[in-house]
Amino acid sequence: MQAAGIEVHRGPRVVLKDVDFHLGRGEVVALAGANGSGKTTLLETCAGILPLSSGSVTWRTDGDEERIVRDSDGRRNEPPPMGLTLQRDGMCGEETAEERLLVSLSVSGRSPDHKAVSQMLSEWGLEHRRADRVSQLSGGQRRRLAVLCGLAPAALSLDSRIVLLDEPSEGLDESGRVLLAGWLRALARDGHSVLIATHDEGVVRCADRVVRVSDGHLEESNGSSEGEPTLLPEPSQSLDPSTHGSLIRWAIRMEMRNPVDT
Repeated sequence: MQAAGIEVHRGPRVVLKDVDFHLGRGEVVALAGANGSGKTTLLETCAGILPLSSGSVTWRTDGDEERIVRDSDGRRNEPPPMGLTLQRDGMCGEETAEERLLVSLSVSGRSPDHKAVSQMLSEWGLEHRRADRVSQLSGGQRRRLAVLCGLAPAALSLDSRIVLLDEPSEGLDESGRVLLAGWLRALARDGHSVLIATHDEGVVRCADRVVRVSDGHLEESNGSSEGEPTLLPEPSQSLDPSTHGSLIRWAIRMEMRNPVDT
């Protein structure tokens, strides 16, 4: 993924100015910096969420074809099949833990392999809550689920995938942080690209490259690449990503479960 000459505003404030950034295959990159420095803005820009005042964000397919995610001329396409975990997880309280994970896989083009889903939920300490609604989970369990949903699409893919995580360790206990580090290193080992916005120095040490964001500019340094890669589930069958179709089916299920009077 490549961001070239990007300028991003939050209201009247210029958060990123003339920024160039790339995320290579098989690497973990940590975005570090003070509160309000622009870490989240850069991550959300790479996801195609935020408009650009100048510049462009592009990605290369496995066939080495360059595609635009978003640019300042208003062109916008679906982002690459990716895993995404934001600070505000955006999960619906009515869906079950298992449903949330299945939807995240379907949206990114992975077949909902129930054996792999069970394995991942078990490893992340959520198997016993798989049929419980998200609203019934504790804060720590909910965060574990949100992080897993960001990691799982790449973990089950033979093709290189992009993973974007915003403060993934926030709300995780020590065992959760160790688990996260193992998955980050395993994804990099398998050729996936991971971008993390974080304040957690433990997570920063997992990175191959550290990008410090300050006053709208970036400063890069080598990372420590700490962490022992874990054993990931077997890859599942690839499907054509159908973001709209998957979300529509999800919305219908939620509406049937808890209809809203109109």
